[in-house]
Amino acid sequence: MSESLSNIARRKTEELILKGSLAAGAKITERDLAERLGMSRAPVREAIRELVSVGLLEQISARQIVVRQLELSEVREIFEIREMLEARAASLASERITNEQYKTLEELHLKMKTTAANAEFSDYFDLNIAFHNLIHEIAAAPRLATLIDYVMRESLLFRSRGLVDEANIRSSIEEHEQLLKAIRTGDGELAGLLMSRHIQGGFNRLELI
Repeated sequence: MSESLSNIARRKTEELILKGSLAAGAKITERDLAERLGMSRAPVREAIRELVSVGLLEQISARQIVVRQLELSEVREIFEIREMLEARAASLASERITNEQYKTLEELHLKMKTTAANAEFSDYFDLNIAFHNLIHEIAAAPRLATLIDYVMRESLLFRSRGLVDEANIRSSIEEHEQLLKAIRTGDGELAGLLMSRHIQGGFNRLELI
């Protein structure tokens, strides 16, 4: 089944937002976005409505829509929710992971180390998201994964303000390594604790002030 035009428009717009090409507070119009995506305005209009509903865009008035700009209190709450949900996912993943899944997770981690060494920050961000998403998938709890995906998308509005220097990336990589060990040994309690600390670290690494 082919992807609908509105889904394509939403995905491409979402990528622009999450990669920072459309910055927080940037004004969004159907016409400009349609031209940028090379699409007609109808699917773009639907994509905009959907992105407003999930919190990546914000309707300021009848005629004004902007990329959502979160307050510090909102970001803190989002990360607190992520911490609870992702800790549970890591715990479940440690109990359910297969050897093949662990190999894939480890490969993602090694790729992140390589991109970090080469200062390829955009690629590192994408691999980091894939790493977390794979843990959610391995947890085999679809409703939990859906909830995490929702809050992750909001938190990613600040992606460009977090892992932007070598010290922060080193800390993130070290946390991933410890998490991998816990998952590999099937220690669900430790995996949950380490993921909780990792999400806390992610919040602390944001340059919000």
